[in-house]
Amino acid sequence: MEIYLIRHAIAEDRENWNEPDELRPLTKDGEKKMRRVAQGLRALDPKFTHLYSSGLTRARQTAEIVRKALKLEDIRETEALTPDAAPQEILPVLNELPANAVAGLVGHEPHMSSLLGFLLTGQRGSFAVFKKGGIACVEVNHPVDAGKATLRWMMEPRQLMALGKAG
Repeated sequence: MEIYLIRHAIAEDRENWNEPDELRPLTKDGEKKMRRVAQGLRALDPKFTHLYSSGLTRARQTAEIVRKALKLEDIRETEALTPDAAPQEILPVLNELPANAVAGLVGHEPHMSSLLGFLLTGQRGSFAVFKKGGIACVEVNHPVDAGKATLRWMMEPRQLMALGKAG
């Protein structure tokens, strides 16, 4: 199974946002950059079979940009990708999928780095920090378990945008 961990794109600043945080959207610049990041991801030709997102607006908007770029049918929301979810909460979601699934997971920091560390090492600590719009790809045998994944690659948005230009 391949799993793509995707941090949401640039969102409105928390300090300037007067509504509930879960409604905080992407900025126009964040949307534009994420479309370019998604083009770079598309150049890598991932064969996503499933795309999951937290229910927070900024993650959902990011997932929608990825969905369109990769021509996917739908996005599934899961509480396992919310900022306060424990990393192990994603395991039942992933283990419902077939062994040959390719899953995209769109979420938030520091949850995405904790999730990456959990999948790679089995520990509940951050392995690396995801920039906004950053993506990591791991491979793991089914059933998915903590500490059993292998990191295939991790890229910052600028690297993915450069791939999009080249492709």
